[in-house]
Amino acid sequence: MKALPFADFAVAAGSGVWVSGVDPGAVRYDGASGAITARVEVPGEVVQALAATQDEVLIPVVFPDQLLRLDGTTGKVLARVELPDEPLREGAVGIDGDVGYVLVDVLDPRILVIEGDRITDEIPAPDGATAVRAGSGSLWVPTSGHTVERYSLKEETWKSIAVGPDPRFLDVGFGAVWVMNQGDGSVTRIDARTGTAETLPVTGEPIGGGDLTVGAGAVWLRTDSQVARIDPSTHAVTHVIDLPPGSASAAATDDLLVITNHDHDAVHLVPLPLPIS
Repeated sequence: MKALPFADFAVAAGSGVWVSGVDPGAVRYDGASGAITARVEVPGEVVQALAATQDEVLIPVVFPDQLLRLDGTTGKVLARVELPDEPLREGAVGIDGDVGYVLVDVLDPRILVIEGDRITDEIPAPDGATAVRAGSGSLWVPTSGHTVERYSLKEETWKSIAVGPDPRFLDVGFGAVWVMNQGDGSVTRIDARTGTAETLPVTGEPIGGGDLTVGAGAVWLRTDSQVARIDPSTHAVTHVIDLPPGSASAAATDDLLVITNHDHDAVHLVPLPLPIS
């Protein structure tokens, strides 16, 4: 379906999926019906991926530099947090419980810790940080050095984990961190307890844009021309959904996979579960 002006980042929150870049700023697609059930006006431009829990959505924006906290069902704005610097473009925001984390400032990268409606702490980010996700008691930060840096929130220490080339988008689920390596189209699985990494070949070629998300019992890799479903137990690709060429994002509830495509002003709605071939 048409989604104007620039359907981009997607994230699942409870039984729905939120998508940025759809008038008037961000909208919620219901997982059961696929209908838009909430709309939120977003001041400024959404340039980061979104993050969510079952109940809440975090949307970082620039111009002005803010973090919006939304009710995941109604879209009610729960808080607007002014940020001291610009969120890193296309870097992910993280949330663990009710604490949010935003990577800011390409020249002096650091991770802002946000509780409720205020910034409570800052964590210096590693060199070459490109994103941040949160989960399993840690922050997970891919870097331009082909690593994911793990920050233990309890011990306040960093550990470096080697992954594939050009790690970018990532998500936490099924006891692991799943990392999209744009350089060769592979996915690295990091055991969230031990930090052991295993890289899985998927596309065999670089990915120009795209996304990676977990949900609906699977890992979903969004590339420039398809979405691949990865079984988190067997690590095998079970389904491939071909798309018109173009980049954006994907997110899944138990009943619906939402795939955005900003190059075609579209959102693709795919009922779940997918048929077994």
